[in-house]
Amino acid sequence: MTPDFDHIQPPQNFKYKEGSTILKQNYQFKCDNRIYFTPKVYQDLRQHAYRLYVDVMSPIGKYGLGLDFNEVDAIYQKYVEPKLNGQLINETLPDMNTTAENIAMWIWDTFEYHLPEDHSMYELKLFETDRHGVSLNQSIMDGKIK
Repeated sequence: MTPDFDHIQPPQNFKYKEGSTILKQNYQFKCDNRIYFTPKVYQDLRQHAYRLYVDVMSPIGKYGLGLDFNEVDAIYQKYVEPKLNGQLINETLPDMNTTAENIAMWIWDTFEYHLPEDHSMYELKLFETDRHGVSLNQSIMDGKIK
């Protein structure tokens, strides 16, 4: 039996209480990559698969909502994915050794730059295999942890 919602009216209070929430999104991409261990020792990765987890700190607005998930997706799709997915990332990312550590920091900075005011990155995890990955958070990126 399908419920009838016709009797439901807008609430008196849209927001339960003041605060923020952590929006959690995840993405996958494949890319080609040459990682250097020394100037002469490197490894070439072809169609290497990565899993990305992005957590965004978002204040809860007057209707009880944080930032729309679609807005986070739009940042990924417009600014991050075109530089990573299906690319030889040594050619599309800034001049750096394209290790998971450096890629994660670049992704963090890209999201942070494009998030709306009053929203910020909270945590980011980038896995290059099922068992191996790197993690960043606000304390690390703010330089509070070295």
